[in-house]
Amino acid sequence: MYLPPCGPDEELIGILVAVPQPLADEIDELRTRLNFDTATSTAPHITLVPPTPVKQADRERIMNQLGEVAAKHAPFRICLQGAGSFRPVSAVAFINVVVGGAALAVLEDEIRVATGLAPARFPFHPHVTLAHVDHEETLSEAERLAEGFKAEWVASGFRLDRVGADGVYHSQALFSFTAG
Repeated sequence: MYLPPCGPDEELIGILVAVPQPLADEIDELRTRLNFDTATSTAPHITLVPPTPVKQADRERIMNQLGEVAAKHAPFRICLQGAGSFRPVSAVAFINVVVGGAALAVLEDEIRVATGLAPARFPFHPHVTLAHVDHEETLSEAERLAEGFKAEWVASGFRLDRVGADGVYHSQALFSFTAG
């Protein structure tokens, strides 16, 4: 996982839609079958904003803006199905978002505009990461394992996490969708 550098008065944050239980456990079972235990650093999720440095002094403002964004949205359905990869651009294998991607893209854009966060390194592509490793066989195996995977739920909000220098995510706040 790429972690951008932080200045002395900055922290890394990430914004995500968490995969609920028991679906998160099912995804972690796939990760375990790959001998790739990422559950200790980050539970299965859909990234809206990857680890991004922000000024610590901006935390309250950002949290207020995230609350405003969430309040404009109603819960929506997400469906995961099948597998994909970002190869050769990035060594990531993932589970596809087949329903809810448009709503996630709108949310990602609104979050970036409202908070003034830096532009993303890559175009937004909603997914749930299975493996992020420079090992072709592991990435291919991850795609094979997830080929028949299917799950769905209603997303009721998103989460702000602080990301440690070790890449471990620490939940800081949940923002619920409260519109309509």
